Amino acid sequence: MTSPRPIVPMHRLLGGIVLLLLAALALLRSSIGTQLDGFTVDEPWHIVAGTAYVRGGERHLNPEHPPLVKLWVGAAMPEDFRLGPEPELREKAQEREWVEKTMFLDNDADRAQQRARIAMWGFHGLLLAALGVLLWRAAGFAWAAGTLAFLVLEPTIAAYLPVVMTDGPLALTLTCAVVAAGILAATWQWRWVAITGTAAGLALGTKHSALAGLLGVWLVLVAGMYAGLHHGGLRELLRRNGQLLACAALAIVVLWAQYGFRFHADRDGGDAFNRALDDKIAEVATPSLRGALEVADRLHVLPRAYLWGLADTVRTGVEGRGWPVHLVWGHRYEGRTPWFTWPAILAAKLPLALSALALLGVALLWRTPLPATVRWMLAALLAASVMHLAALAISPAAWGGVRHATPLIAAAAVLGGGAFAEAWRRRSRTLLAGCAVLLAAAFAMTIREPRLWEYHNELAGGSANAWRYFSNEGLDLGQRFNEIRAFHDREIASSGQPLYSGVWLVESQIRAARLAYRPRVETLDDTNVDGVYEGWFVYANTDRLPLPQTDWDPEEVFKDLTLVAQLGNVGIWHGRQVRPKTRASSLAFRVMEYLYKENGKDWALVARRLEEVAALMPYKVDAGVELGNAYLRLGQRDAALAAYRRLLEQKKLPLDAKVADQLRAHIARIESGQALATIEPMRNPWME
Repeated sequence: MTSPRPIVPMHRLLGGIVLLLLAALALLRSSIGTQLDGFTVDEPWHIVAGTAYVRGGERHLNPEHPPLVKLWVGAAMPEDFRLGPEPELREKAQEREWVEKTMFLDNDADRAQQRARIAMWGFHGLLLAALGVLLWRAAGFAWAAGTLAFLVLEPTIAAYLPVVMTDGPLALTLTCAVVAAGILAATWQWRWVAITGTAAGLALGTKHSALAGLLGVWLVLVAGMYAGLHHGGLRELLRRNGQLLACAALAIVVLWAQYGFRFHADRDGGDAFNRALDDKIAEVATPSLRGALEVADRLHVLPRAYLWGLADTVRTGVEGRGWPVHLVWGHRYEGRTPWFTWPAILAAKLPLALSALALLGVALLWRTPLPATVRWMLAALLAASVMHLAALAISPAAWGGVRHATPLIAAAAVLGGGAFAEAWRRRSRTLLAGCAVLLAAAFAMTIREPRLWEYHNELAGGSANAWRYFSNEGLDLGQRFNEIRAFHDREIASSGQPLYSGVWLVESQIRAARLAYRPRVETLDDTNVDGVYEGWFVYANTDRLPLPQTDWDPEEVFKDLTLVAQLGNVGIWHGRQVRPKTRASSLAFRVMEYLYKENGKDWALVARRLEEVAALMPYKVDAGVELGNAYLRLGQRDAALAAYRRLLEQKKLPLDAKVADQLRAHIARIESGQALATIEPMRNPWME
């Protein structure tokens, strides 16, 4: 392959128009395939936090994610979007409740969503255009156009374009950084130092998991730096070293700029997080990672809000939340997810024709002589993808599904663009026709998909049957609420019967919609021990699959219920249900609300209620830990030990190894004879 020919002005203009049209087509495809979607359960949090960032400058809300997306959307919210008085925050659950009340009870949520969607289409449109221009410069127009054409048709990326979450922006900002780094490694020009550093800083400001991919990019740039020894000796090596350091410094400066160049989250020098940063770092179990976070905080290396989110990412993403059973490709696996989990998720989510196009790109580029910019770009792409995949594989769970793997989809798009570029370079009608056929096939396979978020390909039985193979957020994240509300207004409201839910519904959204919703356990005085409920029930399709580890038997659960509506991966049922374990699970949830939203302190009441839960569900980690904590606070050593030990002794549901170690260490402290009043309660492993 020869270097791209110089672009004459007219060709540059026409090429720019084509790339802009492709970016516009991606937005059009996204608008059609997401027009029925309601909010995801996380979007209100990002929008309200971003609005608070823009108006007050504080950064303590929603520190789980860096601020770039929130700042962009917050600036787009209308002036009459109301932010009420913020309570003193104690836990994430309490913060989420306040944010959701702000969105759904204090504002017009539908209007806010429309403004947010337009803002995110604008944001992603700029990123798509930037990626096209960078690829044009690095590898030629055919490569850029082919990559954008791939992204026009790819359902997952399209589903994320209007969504106020960080997964789509991460894919595009990281890929921009990859391409810019390839040009930098080939040219070592100062303007590419600036462009690469800026792109890397934007990726850092999008999501903490950008660190993994950027580490891969950094390693490739280090290799390019040492290659300077062969092109100019020690002097060239030192020059490139200075440029690389400047690039890294610029990325950090861009990140700091998104936090207002403040170390502390708030203008008054405070950090009003829902949990103190010191406590958040202390929850990280891996000594080396915990130590690195402590040093970064002590030396003011990064803003405290960023470090808070990084600690949260390490604890929940790298170390895991302790859920020990996973549905992957139709099988239940205990302990960690199997090694093929992420390849399986990607294989089921990418349209088969686009997977074939990416593989064709690999085959065509494998032994082709490539110009330096392309070689370095592909090296950076490979390194970033490997590091991101490794970070995913380290995590013991995969609850986020494909949204945590979006950079790998973008990498596949670049490879698909490479197939087009090589076919064009060879002037091969056969290869060009093959690429066109694959794009046409992808179009035919996906164009009738009404909900792009839910798309799964034929390997997973299509979107309608993917729930039989996977159970993660790639199936649904609350976007079907509008249809649940419409069904309620048509059928449920006039029946006079309550609606119960087995899926995650936002309580403030329910109240704003005036649904006849009723929690199975409304107060801690509940006496419905037999768990008798009659009315309407919302369940996820995956609840139709047995889960022996928790005695979940669909034949028992649904035996007296009739499926009356199917809304994608959500079903609405009607009838009568008698299930004490369902009531026990709901009772445990109500206790957690009492503790973490209401700051309840009646430990005898907590112990009494959780004993009911433990009797039926001895494997339920959150209930078992809080039961032990309640007895600890009551000064009942033996009862506390029995509660903690029950989790270790039960054999029904395997306990996460990290949680088991924490329990054993806690039990040892109590058994040592130390005064109970001096022993801190064990942090609930399921609390974020």
